[in-house]
Amino acid sequence: MPQQNQKREQSGTGFIVDKNGYIVTNNHVVDGVDRIRVKLHGDETEYRAKLIGTDRETDVAVIKIDVKRPLVPVTIPNSGS
Repeated sequence: MPQQNQKREQSGTGFIVDKNGYIVTNNHVVDGVDRIRVKLHGDETEYRAKLIGTDRETDVAVIKIDVKRPLVPVTIPNSGS
């Protein structure tokens, strides 16, 4: 019996860390997928993302979307403040 192509969909969350479209998410969300699509809060556009890098040990991945406007990155406070 021939194998059928199985479509697998996953969803997850992430954080914009750079105004140019870099996003940090979990590795398990993007591991083994053929394409990555991103929807931003308050924006109905669906963006295609490129996988930049992953670290399985810490379950972290970096992806990038191309948008025509600067994005607002998450604010990460300094622990010494």
